[in-house]
Amino acid sequence: MTDSYTAAQSSLSYAESNVGGDLRLGYRFNDHVQQSFTYALSDRNLYNIPTTVTSYYIQKEAGNSSLSQLSQTLAFDYVDDDLAPTSGLRINLTTDFAGFGGTAKYVRISPDIAYYIPLERILGSKAWVLKLSATAGDLIPIMGYHDQIVDRFFLGGDNLRGFADGGVGPHDAQGDSLGGRRMWTQSTELHFPLPVSPDIGVGGFAFVDIGSLFSVTQLSNASGVLQPITQSSAPRVGAGVGVSWNTPFGLINLSLAAPIVKQKQDQVQQFRVSFGTRF
Repeated sequence: MTDSYTAAQSSLSYAESNVGGDLRLGYRFNDHVQQSFTYALSDRNLYNIPTTVTSYYIQKEAGNSSLSQLSQTLAFDYVDDDLAPTSGLRINLTTDFAGFGGTAKYVRISPDIAYYIPLERILGSKAWVLKLSATAGDLIPIMGYHDQIVDRFFLGGDNLRGFADGGVGPHDAQGDSLGGRRMWTQSTELHFPLPVSPDIGVGGFAFVDIGSLFSVTQLSNASGVLQPITQSSAPRVGAGVGVSWNTPFGLINLSLAAPIVKQKQDQVQQFRVSFGTRF
């Protein structure tokens, strides 16, 4: 399967675009185990950078960089339902290797696991489900490469509710998120029925998310002055409640969250709308 894509996003002091395509193929070993491979080729661009206010870290990475990346994912799926699981285990082990040409050269490892525990016997409804999940990430530059913002992990938003997208982790002096080479999250989520018809496909959930993002190398400018970074590996915690609606077009989640444990530089977001195909 092949895909082409164009994406753009804006931060406080820069804009980022990504133009490219990928080729994918996979193999299913049995009903529960499959492996997929993806080759991606893209041009990344950091632009609209005002030199008067932006940090040295973002100015240094302005312009284009290229990515030629081979990825593999080994997936173990032992859940009872792909779209709305109530029991079972799901594990994904993903490795990215960038270095087949292009300017980016790194190995990136990102496993994730989710375990669903049915509570029907205790609470009398299949809608009661406890989900325990965890993710991790490690970016390892190779061949003397210095990792860039567009390579790193980001934390906040869907993977740490109560915090803004990219709101947790290393930041420059202007408050821009720089991402990080190392990341982990853990989430405990309780799904429960609401007093409406099950045919509507609406349910409630409560959650506690924990995570941390860190490891950015502090650099010196041309004058030898070390440029400031604010970063901490201390865990952050967000908690809240929400409503999920399983529509014909996919799952819609509305959540209200608050940061329980945060650092001074973290950026928060209490209300969030997200979309997906499964929880």
